[in-house]
Amino acid sequence: MTNIHVKIKSLRTENKYRQKEVAQYLGISQQAYSYYELNKHELPSRHALGLAKLYHVSMDYLYGEEPDQTGFYDLSATFFQDYTFKDVIISLQKLNPEDREEVIRFLSYLIGSHPDAGEQG
Repeated sequence: MTNIHVKIKSLRTENKYRQKEVAQYLGISQQAYSYYELNKHELPSRHALGLAKLYHVSMDYLYGEEPDQTGFYDLSATFFQDYTFKDVIISLQKLNPEDREEVIRFLSYLIGSHPDAGEQG
């Protein structure tokens, strides 16, 4: 089982963040954040929750209860052609609630009708 200080450093480097950026996100000093990665101070649950949100992982993943990074997506990764995941999310956010709902229904339809999805009731 991985210690949380190893996980948070790994997640930070995978996401190409500097300690200072993560510390600013959490509202703490860079030195305080550094102590968490160095395992000099225990990571408070409020900061663990903030890191889980930042990295789109579960708290269970951070604390070593889940082997996979459930919910992790690299928002800068190419989603389709020249569009990143972030571009898709921003586009969805620009839609009014009714149109967002329609997009979700359509995605559900496409996923459900995909040949690999199996029989749909």
